[in-house]
Amino acid sequence: MEERFSNSEKERLTELIKKVQDKNDELEKHRKKIELQNEKSRQRTIELFGKMIDLKKAKKIISIQNEELEKKNEEINRKRAALENTYVKFRKRTIELFGKMVDLRKAYNIINNQKKEIEYQRKQLHELNTSKDKFFSIIAHDLKNPIAGFLGLTEVMAQDMNSFTDEEKQEFIELIHKSSKQLHSLLENLLQWSRAQTGRLSYKPRKLNMHSIFMDNFSLTHASAEVKQIKIEDNVDQDTEVWADADMVNTILRNILTNAIKFSNHNSKINVFTTIEDGMLITSVQDEGIGINDEDLDKLFKIGYNKSQVGTANEEGTGLGLILCKEFAKRNGGDVMVKSEAGKGSTFSFSLPLKGNQEKENE
Repeated sequence: MEERFSNSEKERLTELIKKVQDKNDELEKHRKKIELQNEKSRQRTIELFGKMIDLKKAKKIISIQNEELEKKNEEINRKRAALENTYVKFRKRTIELFGKMVDLRKAYNIINNQKKEIEYQRKQLHELNTSKDKFFSIIAHDLKNPIAGFLGLTEVMAQDMNSFTDEEKQEFIELIHKSSKQLHSLLENLLQWSRAQTGRLSYKPRKLNMHSIFMDNFSLTHASAEVKQIKIEDNVDQDTEVWADADMVNTILRNILTNAIKFSNHNSKINVFTTIEDGMLITSVQDEGIGINDEDLDKLFKIGYNKSQVGTANEEGTGLGLILCKEFAKRNGGDVMVKSEAGKGSTFSFSLPLKGNQEKENE
């Protein structure tokens, strides 16, 4: 059999077959590669699809959660609105209650002050009633003695005036004069005290020279001091001026000076001097008399407790002089003070505002 292909053709065919085979191998490799890529792509697609499914589920869950959250937010907003409304009402109620508490406290303070004022007035009324009762008791007692003396003496003299000697008549006249002075002093003090208590006593403060006041009262009491040979020393500042009512100051100094003479021993001295303290003039009357014990010191300015004592020459008083002094000193913005010891004399002082301290307020 004759050969159909030559060697060259065979070789060429062989090369072609080999190339085809190589191409097939290359294609197979490429196919496998593509298949591998496709497999990977498929796996990736499956994974992505799975993730998409999970994402949808997640979105659905998130959507459900958002709806629930929205509902909860709405519930919270409703509760917040209710709470705010409650807070507004509570705040308004608190303000109302606070206002009522303030009003209640004001009312309580007013009532409490009224109670205190009523209690104070009740005590004052009680003290006034007590003072009134003691005052009438003093009047009855002090008026009785001189009037009884008048009655007794005049009765004796009316029965048989001609039977008495001139000396006895003179003695009767002196006794009547003494009782008259005591009665006059009592009535004068009672009149001034009653005016002071009822507010009918005029108060006319003006500039006063304290040394002039002292000299006026010294001249009135000098005779009584001379009888007991008492020396009154003048140590009152001649230039010091006070702002006070002249009649009241004269009454104060005259009473204190008269008491000093009354309770001084014979042949003693009384020192009248002034000092200045805290814008006040202190006028003091210092004696060397019988003095006052501690028990009686506490009763000097109390009605019913301050019973007039007999002086060293049996002088009698009304027991109202010092009470008047206290009243008048306080009316002029001052006070009456006393230092004493039984058997060692007494120092009575009274204070008055210096000229200028109250002058501007009263002019």
